Amino acid sequence: MRLYFILMMCIVLCGCSNDADRDAQPDHIQLEDGGSVTATKQLGEYLLRLVVQPAGENTYMFHSGIKYVGTDTSHTIAHSKQVFIVDIQANGETIFPPRTTSNIGLTTELTNEDWYTEPYEITLTQAQLEKMDRSEANFVLQAYFQAGQSGYEDEKKMILSASQVLLQNKE
Repeated sequence: MRLYFILMMCIVLCGCSNDADRDAQPDHIQLEDGGSVTATKQLGEYLLRLVVQPAGENTYMFHSGIKYVGTDTSHTIAHSKQVFIVDIQANGETIFPPRTTSNIGLTTELTNEDWYTEPYEITLTQAQLEKMDRSEANFVLQAYFQAGQSGYEDEKKMILSASQVLLQNKE
């Protein structure tokens, strides 16, 4: 009986993680001339955007963005030095060394009209490229903040298949 319970829990947990990844898929992906890819996803009162542009051999510019799209004209969020973390994962694990973030209490006012953006440049090493080639790789955009009006911790996540971006850039 205990084995049956453990097996059922594993099935439920695996099913939930797959649903969470599916829920994080972009609502819209646009391929641009020059190899740029723009992905957007609405999560509650926020719109996430990730623009990926080739910037040289094995180098990419990531432009992460968030916009408030709720009924108010603006919305204040509290966050650390960076709102976004851009990660590249192969088989669900990051290909980057461990990173830290500071816990600075900055605030930013988001409006219905303007994007708040943060740029990142990432150059992939040969070892990282090999990890990506041997597995299902994803670009993961996570936004971490505390909503000023509601007072709750918030995390927004969007997952973009790396093959959608990398194959576009090889054409």
